[in-house]
Amino acid sequence: MCAVENVDLLISGGIVVTMDPQERIFPNGAVAVRDSKLCRVGPREEVEKAVHPKKVIDASGTVIMPGLVNAHTHAAMTLFRGLADDIPLKPWLEKIWPLELKYATAQNVVLGSKLAFAEMIRGGTTTAADMYWHFYESAEAAKQVGFRLFTGTVALDAMDGETTQSLGKNMRAFVDLYKDDPLICPSIQVHGTYTVSKETLLVAKSAARESGVVFTTHASETRQEVEEMIAQHGMTPIEYLDEIGLLNSKTLLAHCVHLKDKEISLLAQKGTSVVHCPTSNLKLGSGIARISDLLKAGVNVAIGTDGVASNNDLNMWEEMRLAALLQKGIHFDPTVLPAGQALKMATLGGAKALNLQDKIGSLIPGKRADLIQVDLNTSNMTPVYDVISHLVYAANASDVRMTMINGEILYQNQKLLTIDEEEIKSQVRKLSEEMLQKD
Repeated sequence: MCAVENVDLLISGGIVVTMDPQERIFPNGAVAVRDSKLCRVGPREEVEKAVHPKKVIDASGTVIMPGLVNAHTHAAMTLFRGLADDIPLKPWLEKIWPLELKYATAQNVVLGSKLAFAEMIRGGTTTAADMYWHFYESAEAAKQVGFRLFTGTVALDAMDGETTQSLGKNMRAFVDLYKDDPLICPSIQVHGTYTVSKETLLVAKSAARESGVVFTTHASETRQEVEEMIAQHGMTPIEYLDEIGLLNSKTLLAHCVHLKDKEISLLAQKGTSVVHCPTSNLKLGSGIARISDLLKAGVNVAIGTDGVASNNDLNMWEEMRLAALLQKGIHFDPTVLPAGQALKMATLGGAKALNLQDKIGSLIPGKRADLIQVDLNTSNMTPVYDVISHLVYAANASDVRMTMINGEILYQNQKLLTIDEEEIKSQVRKLSEEMLQKD
């Protein structure tokens, strides 16, 4: 714990939802920040007596809580929002990929990523796991904005054409560059078992193990994907990844909509995390993942939005609410996936999936100061009987009043402080007009 005599910031007077192991909530609480970290979390009177802050924020009428973790997205797909709606995944990919080849230049990816960061920061998301092209440029864009980004090299045989030797070298180079960065969390990423060769997967496995970082890929998103993998390899995507040795506690699988009982048990046994993207899965007609069964088996489950070309927004409050409601509906049981569990999936569950649980995901002294304030005085949040229930079932992205990442306030009083949002929107609109004219 840091020294308490002097702190950079005191946020005091709100309901503090810690998401700590004891699930403590301080109805009249406070948090203190020093050198980008939390140094005091507790009852208001106790914290105020212990610190001498340079700045004080009156948090009365708000919730102070960990920032949300979007554990799977493709940030720069903001450029293609709404361009491929109401079609299944395979034709969706066939429409999106040519657009990406033409328009996902380094410059445009930076533009689209910054627009995504702006949207997420406004909505209380403080960390996102991004899988997209021009990862160096998007990482630097995140640093400019002050956004925490989990990203890395992406392997997709049909589009990059790299040799396995150069791919492995590039994967390690990215990790080496960002392994000590305060905002960028490097990872090893492969699009999916059906879009890369076994050789590519083995290279990714080697790079991930040698670097000690998280490996992530899409898996078992659609029935067609599972059927094609069985036809080609005699195994499902999950079984195939296990045979290669890619299921472990530093593996994160996106979607996992179509799983058998033995696959769920296998994921639990290996300690592999799953990220649930309910809106995208519904919109593409992929199905509804067995999230309740995964949680019962002991699998760590996070929540993600996926890219906005298949969602069409980056609103983690909607995803959290939908994740809880879907499981209640398909099980005919309102007690399934209660609010507290859904909130954990969107905070600490996401942090654990990204191997960041020691840094973010809960308000504990020593962790990074990634936190948000949520307004309780809006019509949709009045009155408050159960704050956790409100956060999951009533809160909107527009209720976020302040977003802090790594001890820096990036959004406050409806204004983004580190990014020129209007200029970015203007440039994206100009690019969209060009796409419509040429395509």
